[in-house]
Amino acid sequence: RVQVTAPHPPASPLSAHTMGSVEAELWNIFTYYTLHGNALDPEHLALTQMVQLARDVQLLDGTLIKTPLRKPDIELVFISLVKKRTLGKGAQVNPDSGLSNSVDKLTYNEFLTCLLKLSAKLYPSSAEQSAEAAFQQLLMENVLPLASRRSPKSIDVVLENDTSVKELYKYFKASLTKIFEYYASSGMASAKEKASHRGFHAESKNFDELRDETKAKLDKGTQPSDMSVSSSMRLKQNSMTSAMGYADFIRFASDFGLTSKGSSLTMIDIGDLYLAGVANASGTHHGGVRKLRFSDFWEVIIRIALQAYKKCAVSHCDKTKGLLLYMWRQVQTNVGNAMGKNVQTLRSSNKGGLLKGSQDFSREFIAMWQNEEFKDYLYPKKAAPVEGRTVLSKLIAGENVKADRLPPPPPDGVRYELDIEDDDSSVLEGHGIQPDKLRALLARKPEIVMLLQQGLQEIGLDS
Repeated sequence: RVQVTAPHPPASPLSAHTMGSVEAELWNIFTYYTLHGNALDPEHLALTQMVQLARDVQLLDGTLIKTPLRKPDIELVFISLVKKRTLGKGAQVNPDSGLSNSVDKLTYNEFLTCLLKLSAKLYPSSAEQSAEAAFQQLLMENVLPLASRRSPKSIDVVLENDTSVKELYKYFKASLTKIFEYYASSGMASAKEKASHRGFHAESKNFDELRDETKAKLDKGTQPSDMSVSSSMRLKQNSMTSAMGYADFIRFASDFGLTSKGSSLTMIDIGDLYLAGVANASGTHHGGVRKLRFSDFWEVIIRIALQAYKKCAVSHCDKTKGLLLYMWRQVQTNVGNAMGKNVQTLRSSNKGGLLKGSQDFSREFIAMWQNEEFKDYLYPKKAAPVEGRTVLSKLIAGENVKADRLPPPPPDGVRYELDIEDDDSSVLEGHGIQPDKLRALLARKPEIVMLLQQGLQEIGLDS
């Protein structure tokens, strides 16, 4: 039995691509498979999804590769990486997202290491040269061209150039900020609670935040040690409420009905739109999902509106208003129930912020909706069919029809006639005019006879 192996095209050097674009593509590939594995946890890749990725990029296909992998090869590398992380450590909480590290799944950085180890098995000849050569061949010939991936689109044109959307942002910013801060602070409290149970402390501030805060104090001539306890607590609280993690956003989406049966979006859609909202953020691809700042939060709301109502032939602003209308309806029931469930847990110090934010949001939306006569933003009523009487009334009332522009009727008692002689008949028929039909027309329209006679008189041909 002879097996014919099709040669691979030579791999393009990674140096021909910007590192940022390669990193972004790998992140989009990783999160595509994680979302389809578990939309509640886009930071971790399950074994089944890793095997599916291997199939998609033909790592298990012996037709194009001389030394294809087997499923046990992938399982062995996968499990070894998981054991290396979890041995003696247990699960930990990621302070950036509020998600706990799964003991049986790979993080993004471990996913890259998994690909590196598999590349040596898949391309042993390249691995003899260097690990980088085998890894590059795997990426350029299999992963990057063949893997499924998320394809987030930029909506900067809508956010920056659509003045109506910008005005809408200004109008609802204060109330939505209160709602945003409630879910951000609640999520941080939950992450700290989980972390304390596992002996892992999730800091409310990262190194960059602490550095910038200290530098600002020094620039003002204030020593960090001079800060009062109350001001320290206040700064800590501000840090907790300034960013919303992925788990926080999913809870917000659930409370506001964005993931309910009445919504046209799936959990995978919600996760994809969240990740698209932070796609341009620095640090997004370095091992975890970045949190949303309020401006990112507003962008995700716009993205949800554009995705949910993409079939509606209305403006971007009306699609956003349609989503806000849907959220307003959910405020009347879901949000109150959601807040009531958390009263006893004391997980958030901003419950009053949610209540106040929801009340302000409801009041602002009702005022806007009433001012627009309770418009149906997504399916506006079609204009009524035009009636002849209506158009005539407009013409008479306007300046399009003037009395002096109307053709004058023939004087009473005057009858115009046009005699057509036999000689004229032959001439008319030569031009395709039938004399009988011409006589009938002139009999019905005597004003035409008048105009013809006036014209003949002006040129001196009237006899």
